[in-house]
Amino acid sequence: MVRLSPLPRQRSVLTGNYLPVPRPPAQESVVLCPACRGKMQRTDEQCPHCHAERHFGPTRTETVTSTVIGLVATPALSLLIVRPSGWTVAFAVAGLLAGFFVAHSRHTGDRWLRNPR
Repeated sequence: MVRLSPLPRQRSVLTGNYLPVPRPPAQESVVLCPACRGKMQRTDEQCPHCHAERHFGPTRTETVTSTVIGLVATPALSLLIVRPSGWTVAFAVAGLLAGFFVAHSRHTGDRWLRNPR
């Protein structure tokens, strides 16, 4: 049997106000994978089709690469200005820390990385 009239609204026993009408679940729970455009749930951490994974922050390779570049490039530039001394070691430590922070500021947020299987 088909109901043509809208469902009756319920009133609160305490206040007499109408209660909110329950709504069906939103269709936004299914999204497309950013890597392969396959359908997946919004809360998934791994795509069931291409096995891409959600990754937060830099990978270990990106962190090590950026740190080594900072460790090598900063003292090399300081040697153009100052002859080798204790300052070269200080510049190396500063470059090491700067490279680490650059990696973490450049790759902030979440990304989808394909899993090489």
